[in-house]
Amino acid sequence: MRRFILNVILVLAIVLFLRYVHYSLEPEPSNQPDTYSNFSSLAENESPADYDISYSEKKGSKVLIMSPHGGRIEGGVSELVRYFNNEFSTYLFEGLKSHDNQTLHITSTNFDEPLAEKKIKEHQYVVAFHGYKGENKNTLVGGTDRKRAKMIVRALERRGFSAELASSKSGLAGLSAENINNQGETGLSIQLEISREQREAFFDDFYYKNRKYTKNSEFYAYVSAIKSVLEKEYS
Repeated sequence: MRRFILNVILVLAIVLFLRYVHYSLEPEPSNQPDTYSNFSSLAENESPADYDISYSEKKGSKVLIMSPHGGRIEGGVSELVRYFNNEFSTYLFEGLKSHDNQTLHITSTNFDEPLAEKKIKEHQYVVAFHGYKGENKNTLVGGTDRKRAKMIVRALERRGFSAELASSKSGLAGLSAENINNQGETGLSIQLEISREQREAFFDDFYYKNRKYTKNSEFYAYVSAIKSVLEKEYS
């Protein structure tokens, strides 16, 4: 019996260690300067196998749902964007490196990947998903479309999520004219900055290879709240 208990403890320790290793390979964005100031510099220095660019067209979509920091750059945002593939146009730039994906992070005011620039200009509105460091579950909702941003906050709160309108003085507000989110036909955008703690809660297993298979009820409640606003405002 004692040996059995020791074996169980050992297995649990191994599982926890492996999970720590997996998660440590996806550190959250830091305050350190980006490695690259634009996409051309990134493309010149990084292997095409280390990132992926995808676009899904939905005919008649007024809004583009996107993230320039998908994959292993800001974990969990790709799954949120892809949820909307069947109803709206979507765009993703995703980090695929086995480690050090933060080198692929280009801040939104400098992000100038050509396909993203082209497709954003073809849509009236932009909704962008991002992640930020945070030990508490929370969503900061910013962007230039303050009216609809407030609607997103209320929709999330009604479903029990912690959400707030990002202060216009915050670096996470997404109000700069140079922000790629604000370069659509109308210049109106919504930017959702979701804490790490909240993003982890969307999945039973946050390891990047397993996230798409382990979306849970909290994930679906969250995207349903956002969807209720998007369908009303952009359909």
